[in-house]
Amino acid sequence: MKCGGDDDHVGNKAVTTETEGARRVSGLVKWFDPVKGFGFVVADEGGPDILLHANVLRNFGQSSVADGAKIELNVQSTDRGIQATEVFTIEPPVAAESATLADFEDIDPAVIEAATLEPARVKWFDKGKGFGFANIFGRGEDVFVHVEVLR
Repeated sequence: MKCGGDDDHVGNKAVTTETEGARRVSGLVKWFDPVKGFGFVVADEGGPDILLHANVLRNFGQSSVADGAKIELNVQSTDRGIQATEVFTIEPPVAAESATLADFEDIDPAVIEAATLEPARVKWFDKGKGFGFANIFGRGEDVFVHVEVLR
């Protein structure tokens, strides 16, 4: 029996490492709602929106993805349309220069980078309003979180 390439052989039957009918696509996240557990991707090549389910992101090690993020994934045609089956890479969206918070304009970027990160849980976040609140583990008070800080 001859083996090689991207196929494994079981008996006389070749088993491909990629899902049958899946193809690799690059695109941008149109929107993703972690509460609903899904969102959509627009492929660079055009075509219908691609459904991105939270379970596919979890298999990649993330529970959410930012709107506008560049993403590379496997997709498959189903009765319900094109759906993502596997995520390979995610790159954060490129922030516009004018979209920075005025409060951060005078702070040296090195100071921001050196700030201590603390584990927290998002209490709520409204993407439409661009802000929300988080709970830092071990503390009673909530922390205001602006969308630009997340970016």
